[in-house]
Amino acid sequence: MIRWKDVLKPITAVVNHGHSIKAAIQCLTSQNTDIAFIENQGSLIGYVTTHCLLEQIDVGQSIEEPIRYKNDILKVPDTIPVEFFHNVSMVIGVDSQGGISGYSTIQHARNRINELELIQLNEMIHGAGVGMVRVNNKFEIEFMNETAESILGMPRSFLMSRNYKKLMTTEKDLHRVLEGETLVSVNSQINFKQLSGDFYPLSTDGKITGFVHMFYLREDFEEAVQELDFVRHLYSDLQAVYDSSNEQILVIDEKGIILRVAGKFLNDFWETGQAENIIGKHIGEFSKEFQPNIFDLCVTQKKKVTSIQESHHRTRIWSVATPVYHEGKLEKVVILSRDITPTESVYANKERDRKEDSQASKTEKRELIYRSDKIASLLENLHRAAKMSSTILLEGESGVGKEVFAREIHTASPRQDHPFIRVNCGAIPEQLIESELFGYEKGAFTGADHKGKAGLFELAHTGTIFLDEIGDLPLNMQVKLLRVIQEREIVRIGGTSTIPVDVRIIAATNKDLKAMVADGKFREDLFYRLNVIPFQIPPLRERKEDIFPLAVYFLESFKRKYHINKSYTPDAISVLETYGWPGNVRELENIVERLIVLSSEEWIDRDIVLKVLYGDSDKVKKPPLVLELMPMKEAVAELEMQLIELGMKKYGTAAKVSEILGVSPATISRRMKKIKK
Repeated sequence: MIRWKDVLKPITAVVNHGHSIKAAIQCLTSQNTDIAFIENQGSLIGYVTTHCLLEQIDVGQSIEEPIRYKNDILKVPDTIPVEFFHNVSMVIGVDSQGGISGYSTIQHARNRINELELIQLNEMIHGAGVGMVRVNNKFEIEFMNETAESILGMPRSFLMSRNYKKLMTTEKDLHRVLEGETLVSVNSQINFKQLSGDFYPLSTDGKITGFVHMFYLREDFEEAVQELDFVRHLYSDLQAVYDSSNEQILVIDEKGIILRVAGKFLNDFWETGQAENIIGKHIGEFSKEFQPNIFDLCVTQKKKVTSIQESHHRTRIWSVATPVYHEGKLEKVVILSRDITPTESVYANKERDRKEDSQASKTEKRELIYRSDKIASLLENLHRAAKMSSTILLEGESGVGKEVFAREIHTASPRQDHPFIRVNCGAIPEQLIESELFGYEKGAFTGADHKGKAGLFELAHTGTIFLDEIGDLPLNMQVKLLRVIQEREIVRIGGTSTIPVDVRIIAATNKDLKAMVADGKFREDLFYRLNVIPFQIPPLRERKEDIFPLAVYFLESFKRKYHINKSYTPDAISVLETYGWPGNVRELENIVERLIVLSSEEWIDRDIVLKVLYGDSDKVKKPPLVLELMPMKEAVAELEMQLIELGMKKYGTAAKVSEILGVSPATISRRMKKIKK
């Protein structure tokens, strides 16, 4: 944009409005100019030119007579863009202090603008990085820019007026350009330089007068293409990573407009099936559908924030919002979200909403949090078995949450309004276990309550008794338990009469009862009585989809307990999800509590999680990535996929991952396409 101060000339000659023609001519001559400005009481009121003065003398005026001047002038701020006005021949510029900064005639201004625009055009032509050569209809060179000189390695002084067609080697017929055809992406050679470019015909009044050749070195072009190809592959790789992850990536501009959505689109949360339905809309349009609005929190607090958002239909997502600033100004907000909605059964919902008066209601309950298909399938079978009163055996490693599943069975059964009694068979001393299970009459033994005591089987009457760690039950007690299961009656210690009991028995163990039967450590007949409907609860490492919602659940629980506000970073979650969890859910709960206590910052990051899980880096032992037997070929493929996913999460680029894994970027790209499919 050209402003008045770019075209103004300094004022050098000023005369008083009462001066004579002679005085005005002397002033113009002494200042070597042809324009003098007329002043009256410190203000410029007009101007006079040498030509005007000569005209006055030519018509018979004396040189001693006062001058006649023109007053078609206009004063303008010198910082505004140049524009032209009617009935004005002279413009006087005024600076920010109100002083006179110069003048320009309208004609001078037009000429100066043309000069400046030509200079700018030349700068663009010479600085464009593209060679330009103009030839006439005889193929003679009439113009070439500096870039063309540099590319061709020959000066303009040597090339001007030479026949461009004879200098060039190309498979295309350049006469076609003179006939009006445009040729694009033409390869050619001049002075052993390999070129690639376009030919455009030039015409004046409808007649073709020559053409322009715009070109660049082919090696630069191929390098640019390779760079673009790399960017395309990188974008494809990143998109594959996003699509194969469980996270949704939302990009929102500083005004709250949703720009992009990548990764797994959380359609249940947005209540729409396509990401395109929310792109271009303001995030505020959806604020009534879910709370809180993490975008507003991030913009207000001006820092990275995390929150659990919940929609009106109870879909819950864990979100991390990160502001992106450019030169101190908010440019956009990137929100990473993951669905953590617990897949709760109708029975769990009824249990949560119902107020029970039984003993089970007085015991602290643990929610069943899961997202994996394995647990969903297991619960489907558990609920089917819960309708009957058959004995159930829950098997699984220590810490998988067998009691939580036992409570789920009880809640889904017709006995849900009756007691749920938990018995840890390994925690009760052997000499007391019989009295705890079956009770005793008054005076049955020294120290006994004089009123007698009901056993746990009696307390569980019409309800459910959960025999945890059944493998630790002493052999002598196994016989008595077998009789209770068969006869559905108990006899108190010191008593003679039988007491009928109507109980649902759920047993649980982390041991191999079949092996114990073979070793003579567990009664075979009792095993078959308990093993009516067995269920195997999978360890946490086999259902990694449950790690994240469980980690968030425990975090929220401890935040309420300790009145502290902390959150995970996405990298911290990735570390938790790749850990083997030998202690299962119980270990995860303990680790989360340790992270809450030991982390000094608001954010629980990757480093603190690694330190808590593995200790010193020198002692870190990599956990196995393939956790079950499978054909060797499938195991190798699975291991490759896991390594690539871990690498992309850690380094973010296919080039870096290929370097770390010692393979080519093309190999990584092919594997990522398989992951995407």
